[in-house]
Amino acid sequence: MRKALVMLLLAGPLAADEADEYFEIGLGYLKTGFYAEARAAFSESLVRAPGQAVPTAFAGIACAGEGRDSRTCAYLLRLAYQRLPAKRSLRLDLNKQLRSARDLERIAARFRQRLKDARGAARVDNLTVLAFLEVQDGTPGGSKALAELQKLRPNDAYAKALGRLAEPKKKVKEPKKAPKAKS
Repeated sequence: MRKALVMLLLAGPLAADEADEYFEIGLGYLKTGFYAEARAAFSESLVRAPGQAVPTAFAGIACAGEGRDSRTCAYLLRLAYQRLPAKRSLRLDLNKQLRSARDLERIAARFRQRLKDARGAARVDNLTVLAFLEVQDGTPGGSKALAELQKLRPNDAYAKALGRLAEPKKKVKEPKKAPKAKS
C-alpha cells in the first residue's frame, strides 16, 4: 500500500515535467514548420497536464498551420480562452513563435480563402481562427476578421477577449508633483 501511495505522489510532478517537455518539443516543431508533429506534441502535453490554456492554444495554432478543418482549429482556440484563469489574457507574438512572418501570412491567407465561400457556422469558425491570427501577429492595429466576428456575435466572450487584446495600450499619465514650498 505504501509503495502505491509513493508512486502516486511521485506521478504528479513527473507528469507535469513530462508535460513541459512535450510543450517545449511542440514549440520546436512549430518553429521549424512541422505542424503535425507540433500538434501531436502539444496534445501529448495536454494528456500529461489536462486543462492547460497555453498548450491548447498552441495546439490550435499547429492545427491551423497543418491545414486542418476550420471547426477543429476554432474549437481549440476557443477552448484555450475558456481555460484561461479569470482576468488573464493570452498574448502571443506569432511572428516569433512560427518559423517566419511569411508562414503566419500563409496560414492567414488559407483562412481568408476559406472565408470567401463560408456561410453560417463555417463562417464563424473561419473568422474565429483568422481573428486570432490577426490579433496575435505582434502588430498593433485592428483586425477585420475580429470586427466582423464581433458584428456577427456581439456577446461572444471569445471575441470580447480578443478585442481587449487588439485595443492599443493606454498610457498612464503620471500626476504632476506639487512644487516644494521654500522655507
